[in-house]
Amino acid sequence: MEEREQKLKNFGENSDFIIIGSGLAGLYAALLLSRYGNVLVLSKKSVAESNTWYAQGGIAAALGDPDSPAQHFADTMTAGAGFNDPEALNILVEEGPRGIKDLQELGVVFDHQDEGLALGQEGAHSFRRVLRIGGDATGRHLVDSLYRLAQQKENIYFDENAFVVDLIVDKGECKGICWYHEGKVFYLYSKAVILATGGGGFLFSRTTNPETATADGVALAYHAGAAVANLEFVQFHPTVFFKESKAFLISEAVRGEGGYLVNEAGERFVFNYHKDGELGPRDIVARAIVWEMNNTGGKVYLDLRHLPAHFIKERFPTIYTKCLEWGVDITVELLPVCPASHYFIGGVKVDYDSKTTVKGLFAVGETASSGVHGANRLASNSLLEALVFSRRAAYYIGENLAYKDHPAPAKQETVTYNTKESEKALQIKTELRRLMWEKVGLFRQEDVLLEALQQIEEWMKIFDYKTKIPEIKELQNMLLVSRLIAEASLQRRESRGCHFRVDYPDTSPEAMYYLIFQKKDGFKGVQLHCSFLPG
Repeated sequence: MEEREQKLKNFGENSDFIIIGSGLAGLYAALLLSRYGNVLVLSKKSVAESNTWYAQGGIAAALGDPDSPAQHFADTMTAGAGFNDPEALNILVEEGPRGIKDLQELGVVFDHQDEGLALGQEGAHSFRRVLRIGGDATGRHLVDSLYRLAQQKENIYFDENAFVVDLIVDKGECKGICWYHEGKVFYLYSKAVILATGGGGFLFSRTTNPETATADGVALAYHAGAAVANLEFVQFHPTVFFKESKAFLISEAVRGEGGYLVNEAGERFVFNYHKDGELGPRDIVARAIVWEMNNTGGKVYLDLRHLPAHFIKERFPTIYTKCLEWGVDITVELLPVCPASHYFIGGVKVDYDSKTTVKGLFAVGETASSGVHGANRLASNSLLEALVFSRRAAYYIGENLAYKDHPAPAKQETVTYNTKESEKALQIKTELRRLMWEKVGLFRQEDVLLEALQQIEEWMKIFDYKTKIPEIKELQNMLLVSRLIAEASLQRRESRGCHFRVDYPDTSPEAMYYLIFQKKDGFKGVQLHCSFLPG
């Protein structure tokens, strides 16, 4: 502990940039920012415990004929229900190939076949454009590769098991952070802070996300005065394998390579809901599965039995091994699946250089609301967004903030732990996650959303005090963002993309605006205003 604190003290006295989060967005930004100064990267748990680590499918990018950035743009806009920010989306598809080349130059090796890159097909993509690593282990290999490179940099310092409890804001500018580690809270100032904390899938009891995905970045930014947007758009992945209380994602690439979705009678039912069947947009396929289960009273399965066994094992080694471990041989047996929360489309509102509305504060990856995904994310665009916009953030910071005056030195204090309050927080967390799944999940309606809001507000009153204890602070973050999601879902009186209102099942052409929340000084409630979609 003493050695760690001495290293941190030495580093803190010369800090330049702080990155909260160690997925693709955080690691890539750290490598780029190391050219301009010292970088501190904080991980809530281990470096590997990020949403990137669990990403199976890959990275989508238009790399050449017959594909094109224009077609990638069109596919993303269609999947996003036309709700995408056109300029942000154009940046994504045009700069995406450059980002892929950057990764290759850093030593990342993508899967190849027939003397070229192996490109996969996924739902709502017009062409095979999804690059992968290790068949279905893209995220894990990306984290491993970039983390290994970052460890070789003397001016990048990693601190694991570090829970950020607050951002230091002075006169409307983010000046640094404070975080908890083993009974102590550390304060560190910097020239810029980047939120790369991932999403909030763990707000729901059924999720593909790790337990660290509790929307902490959104809550931190909101309390700092930053605008947050589009929180009603939470994507639910259609195909997740559940074993007792555990969940395992079954990549969209499985359907892209020919897997069928069938009901108890063996019928491929998704064509009844969308012309592209299993390869329709995620929001439609997810709802189709639930509707089919409700209509038939039975389960829904992924059927791969018609595909060669050797192909399944080679193309999806991680999925094959995990399913076998859980008792299902997908080469000869049907795999039961159902939807689960998967990805935050909304988040901290940012511009095209990943700047938030608070000076000195940036947000990248899933924690940001860049506008590229619209109302429903196109498969494998998430890692591309992390790559493109963390790169833009790093270059903006390096060119505009690297030469600022050096910040104040670090300091620390001891915190008293309250076991009883922490246990109560853990209990309410379980109840909150169940409530969010049941009342703010795939299907929403006014009376149920009002019930959810009432219960969330009652829990918020119990924990309405300042704290630096991780379990309590994490619950406060979860309650705040859950409240914002429920409120945004209530206010959007239409169905669009992954937001579906049972009482407003149609899309309204008059609702082409973003719902934005921003905290006002001296006001404890939720402030809401609308901003019309760019373009």
